[in-house]
Amino acid sequence: MSLSDRLDEVLMSQLELLRELRAARDELAVVHGRVRMRAAELEEQANEVGEHYRQAAEEGDPEAETLRDMSDRIKARIEDLKAADADLEATETGLHERIRRAELDIEDFRVLQPQIIARAAAARSAGVGREVFETLADALHYVEIAIAAATPEDPNGPLKKEP
Repeated sequence: MSLSDRLDEVLMSQLELLRELRAARDELAVVHGRVRMRAAELEEQANEVGEHYRQAAEEGDPEAETLRDMSDRIKARIEDLKAADADLEATETGLHERIRRAELDIEDFRVLQPQIIARAAAARSAGVGREVFETLADALHYVEIAIAAATPEDPNGPLKKEP
């Protein structure tokens, strides 16, 4: 697999991650909306139960305490939902930031991808060039040795002729 193909695979992986992050953001927004709607429904219900409790208490109805307990339970659920709403909001903010960073990372990678390929090609060319020069240097060295061997002069000086 070529470097370009591997880099394309990395880019595709980054884009897939970005798609998953966006899908998670959309799902989270739906859940967040449902939590807010449910909290609003419960607040409305708590107001109605509270009004029924006031009426029952004014009339001396024995069911008034049951209505008060129901109102307290509904208010506790509302508080739980508000806490969940705050958690979801913090999660949404973090997810939006992560998506923004992923988009910037992809943009940076797309800019760097041709540079990486060019640098790899240059390094490969330099490596081949270095091998060529080393081979030529070795050949030149062997030629020098061959020339030196073919030269009749001894590096220690001329040979003495015997009488």
